Amino acid sequence: TVQDFLPFQPGAEEFAAPVALRKLFERLGATYIKLGQFVASSPTLFPKEYVLEFQKCLDQTEPLEWKVIADVIEGELGGPISGTFASIDRKPLASASIAQ
Repeated sequence: TVQDFLPFQPGAEEFAAPVALRKLFERLGATYIKLGQFVASSPTLFPKEYVLEFQKCLDQTEPLEWKVIADVIEGELGGPISGTFASIDRKPLASASIAQ
């Protein structure tokens, strides 16, 4: 939300443009994550603080909520997950961009 990017929030971390831009890219989806990975991999083209922050796009992306994952699985299966699988561990093993 816009609130995440406002520079003066009580109790919030200090505003940093590289952090705000990375969070925005993560919310905009896979194409922007790939752009962030390009920033992270191009230290001669971008300022150091952006390169360091965008390195989080390489292996530290935020996992999706279980509800989102479950909806996709059930949509693909055409019914409830329990009709196909005996159990599913809801805890993510990893989180990465769509291309990884």
